[in-house]
Amino acid sequence: MARADPGHAAQPTSAHGPRHAREWVQAVYDLTWRDDVATALGTTPPNAARCYAYVMLAMYEAVVPGDARLRSAGGQLHGLGVVPTPRGRIDWPVAMAESAHATTFVVHGAMSPQRLALITALRDAHIAERLAAGVSEQTVRRSQAHGRAVSAVVAARVAGDGFAATVGLPYVPPTGEGLWVSTPPNYRPAIEPYWSRIQPFVMADAGEVHPVAHIPFSTEVGSPFWQQANTTYQQSFANTDEQRAVARFWTDNPINSGLPSGHWLLAVSQFAEQQQLDLGLTAEALMRTAVALHDAFLSCWNHKYEHHLLRPITYVNRYIDPTWATFINTPQFPEYPSGHSVSSNAAATVLTALVGNVAYVDDSHRDRGMPSRQFASFQDAADEAARSRIYGGIHFPMGVQGGIAHGAAVGRLVVERLNTRR
Repeated sequence: MARADPGHAAQPTSAHGPRHAREWVQAVYDLTWRDDVATALGTTPPNAARCYAYVMLAMYEAVVPGDARLRSAGGQLHGLGVVPTPRGRIDWPVAMAESAHATTFVVHGAMSPQRLALITALRDAHIAERLAAGVSEQTVRRSQAHGRAVSAVVAARVAGDGFAATVGLPYVPPTGEGLWVSTPPNYRPAIEPYWSRIQPFVMADAGEVHPVAHIPFSTEVGSPFWQQANTTYQQSFANTDEQRAVARFWTDNPINSGLPSGHWLLAVSQFAEQQQLDLGLTAEALMRTAVALHDAFLSCWNHKYEHHLLRPITYVNRYIDPTWATFINTPQFPEYPSGHSVSSNAAATVLTALVGNVAYVDDSHRDRGMPSRQFASFQDAADEAARSRIYGGIHFPMGVQGGIAHGAAVGRLVVERLNTRR
């Protein structure tokens, strides 16, 4: 027999801790990590940022009506309509679970049923937990309906964001001295060359933020460009054990991890636990970070395929040392600017504006057998992520330096244009 629905008001999101949100972040991270459908190489870094952003947005919008401090992103983010407000008592963990579950199926629906069953199991576990805690079946059903209504608004944005126009198109990169070519040891095709067609969340368009111009290409020994390549080359021999550990910690490659966006979102969820944030503020931090990561990857990819700059491995093998190999495998897309530097600094800029300079421990790679790392702030972590790409031999110093400024500029746009506080 169904229990009667209590007449008293629902608990606000501030009455709940961050655990439910944390478990959803971990579940979507694991799903992305073990993607066996999207491509032979798994979900790409830009598309991972896109998929995470939609799930985090759905989670946030599901709980906003239960938090007097927060306001909806509906009507603020490009393409996101008005999000419905529920009537009656809502259990916010159930609403979040239903919205996250439905939206994960929207963005990862092609994944194997075995993988998606884990997402359904988490939704069901959260509902069972709330029922056991005394939430009535009527409230659960109403909360699920609210979560699905939120997800439907997010799904409409997914359907119109331009992703379909980037899939399956042939791509022949331009040729010429100084231009990108596929790199060893994998020699794969270019990743997401048409990503500039994706609709941004806060930027006016994919090209609104521009990186500083890179040093002009030159093969002359001792020229500024040659020095860039030689710096990365020499660093590979100078790397300490600690620097190699840093390079591995921030690798975040497809198949071997949930990718850079997932790493940052796991770190935010861990920070929320360490700082004992409530459910509403945790959802806010996750959503704002995910929006920043989405637009950062969009902006970065737009300019990577405008510059088409070759990678250090190509330059060094051609003009300095034909036997050189990098410590970390070079990803299959152009050099400039550094994706890790852009995305990490966009995330750090948004998080610093939200929570300030607060130390935290990042244990994101425990499932990969890596020890945790402690950071004085999110900016400290972003700086390390950027440096890691030079330690790994993946980027020229200018790619990292340009990416840092580029990412911070994207992050500032999110801070300025997305208002989540009343």
